[in-house]
Amino acid sequence: MYKRLKVDRPRIKKKLFPRIKKNFLRLIGGFIDGSIYFSHKRGKKSKVRGFSRIKNIVNFLEKRERFTLQTIILTAGVLTSQLIWTDFRFHMVILLAVASYILSTWSLKEDIKKIEWLLLFILPVLFTASLSLFYFLLPPRWIIRLTTTAFFAVGTYAILLVENIYNVAVQRSIQLLRAAQSVGLLLTLAVIFLSANVIFSLKLPFILNFLLMFTVSFFLALQSLWSIKLQKKLSAELLIYSLTVGIGIGELALVLSFWPIENASFSLLLSASYYALIGIIQQYMAERLFLNVIREYIIVFVFTFILTFLTTRWGG
Repeated sequence: MYKRLKVDRPRIKKKLFPRIKKNFLRLIGGFIDGSIYFSHKRGKKSKVRGFSRIKNIVNFLEKRERFTLQTIILTAGVLTSQLIWTDFRFHMVILLAVASYILSTWSLKEDIKKIEWLLLFILPVLFTASLSLFYFLLPPRWIIRLTTTAFFAVGTYAILLVENIYNVAVQRSIQLLRAAQSVGLLLTLAVIFLSANVIFSLKLPFILNFLLMFTVSFFLALQSLWSIKLQKKLSAELLIYSLTVGIGIGELALVLSFWPIENASFSLLLSASYYALIGIIQQYMAERLFLNVIREYIIVFVFTFILTFLTTRWGG
């Protein structure tokens, strides 16, 4: 009687995979909120929010709190390097140097651009490495360990403050720049002294003394001279002056390798030489180089040289 009409109903395609994908992203959102996934309709990548939860955790701390946390972590690492097995101490120094760079980039992550990724972190890394190596030369006494550790903690925090001022001063003028340059130079001299002491204590051939002191002095001079004008690009002038300082300190280390000189005298003379060279070039770049300024730097170098000459045991 009645004909049954067949109606073609459109099949509803269940989007199972997008639902699973959405739930999966929601599941891992407790740790990482979002990711990069593929659109299976067109085969193109779609960008979604990336790692916002991690960013929130990183941005939760204020800059001073990050400085404090980094100082605590590195100080604990330096102290631990003296308590572990001797065979693993050098590996610990490398680990601390790498950690110093990573933590410094995290602490100073705002507005870091181009050459700042290199120049801002030369001093923190070399300070950590040089003091960690110098630690091995000290007597194993707790009073010396704690004193050196306290010096490292204060120096690390001061370096972070200095680098933060440099980072801000690249973008705009800041009144604390002169003070940061003075503190930065003082800490740089400490790195030169510690590095020279470690290198000379190894009793290496004179050519290696030259190469090592040249490398350390070149990179430290690069940052010290860059801090005067805080240029956004590496200029030929900056590289030439840094090479001049590096070659000068390296050649002096080469000559002193043939002297019957003590570690402390060797380190002190190289530090005074670096201070005189870098000071004169800095004043020249800042257009404040006068005769009395040159005289002051030369007096410091000559006095240190005479003191080193008189304390050297020439009779064997």
